Amino acid sequence: MRGARWTLIALIALATAPASRADTLRCGSKLIEVGDTKGEVLAKCGEPDFVEDIEEPVRARNRNGGTYVVGSSSKTIWTYRRAPGKFPAVLTFDGSTLKSIEFIKS
Repeated sequence: MRGARWTLIALIALATAPASRADTLRCGSKLIEVGDTKGEVLAKCGEPDFVEDIEEPVRARNRNGGTYVVGSSSKTIWTYRRAPGKFPAVLTFDGSTLKSIEFIKS
C-alpha cells in the first residue's frame, strides 16, 4: 500500500510539471542534440515557428554583498510546433550553440 501511494504521488508530480527537459529532438528521421549549431538545426528541422532573442544582464557580486552589471548575455529561443498530439519543442541557443531542449506541456 505504501509503495502504491508513492507511485501515485510521483505520477501526479510528473503529470503536472510545466515542461520537461530532453537531450534530443527528432525532426523527421533526423536527430537534434544539445551541442548542435543553429545551422545544423535549421538543416534538419527547417525554420522554427517562433523566434525570440533575449538579452540578459550578467552580474557580479561586490565585497559588501551588492551586485553590479558587468556585461550582457544573449540567448535565442526557437519554438517548433509539432504534429498533433506532440508537445511543442523549445530550443534555447547561447550564441550559435544549442544549450537546451524542452517540451512544453499545456
